[in-house]
Amino acid sequence: MEPATFNLQLSTIFEPRHWCVCFLVMKTIVIAGASGFVGKNLTRYFSELGWNVLSIGRSNADATWSDQSSLMHVLEGADAVVNLAGKSVNCRFNSANVSELIRSRVETTRAIGDAIALCKRPPSVWINASGASIYREQVKEANTEQSAIDGTGTMAEVARQWEASLYASAVPHTRKIALRITLVLGEDGGVWPIYKRLARFGLGGRQGNGKQMMSWIHVQDLCRLVQHCIDNEQLTGPVNAAAPGSISNADFMSVVRSSVGIRFGWPASVAEISLGTALIGVPKELVLRGMWVTSSVLQSSSFRFLYPTLNQVS
Repeated sequence: MEPATFNLQLSTIFEPRHWCVCFLVMKTIVIAGASGFVGKNLTRYFSELGWNVLSIGRSNADATWSDQSSLMHVLEGADAVVNLAGKSVNCRFNSANVSELIRSRVETTRAIGDAIALCKRPPSVWINASGASIYREQVKEANTEQSAIDGTGTMAEVARQWEASLYASAVPHTRKIALRITLVLGEDGGVWPIYKRLARFGLGGRQGNGKQMMSWIHVQDLCRLVQHCIDNEQLTGPVNAAAPGSISNADFMSVVRSSVGIRFGWPASVAEISLGTALIGVPKELVLRGMWVTSSVLQSSSFRFLYPTLNQVS
């Protein structure tokens, strides 16, 4: 190689416009519970952003719950960790299952906290899932992050103990967020396809008296919200994952019917819902308990929803 040519190539490589490429570092997010509906969408979302996505699970994951050294390895130097892990709520609420609902959430949260505490370079932010059922059922106004967390029922108690485990973790260099998630809607999983299937079979009428409020969030907005929580360093503590367009169950089911071109839906009485949920092994409170939630935190931090109303989902 001629000296002049060599010098020219060196000067080209070290031009300032190339420096950002030379020093570009890929961000890393660790997702616990990545195999579920929300976890799969989060994995796809951050992968498309160019992030390195690692997972924690029981098997076929980058780290397993039974191996603390593997937990430390994936968390060391990570930018963020999102914990969605826990037993599915689609089960009978007998004493054994309720104990497992709580244990699976509390122990996995504690395991993440213990591993973060041992990291030399801990994640900057830890987003831990929780449930909006932690609030009481409202009929006059929506719950915000400032509302009392004195909800009743199994899922309220699950959420309280889940958050208690998060806040008990001694990780002073990691910002903690309890993401109180409402009903997550999307075409590729969750309850939205189930509601649409009911409507196609003529069963898309109001459930119970239809007056119970339903709060929800589109899965794409939930993924964007996780990114928003990572990027905004002032956010800490509870954040309600709820679109601003909460509506009554009767109106919710009307939108579902409209989305599949069905005008009439047979209403389901409390007795019918009690029987149906008992037959498929899920608690009736998942259908009949109202949830009315909004987020003052997201309003003050200027988060903009892609799907603020249910009509946009359908």
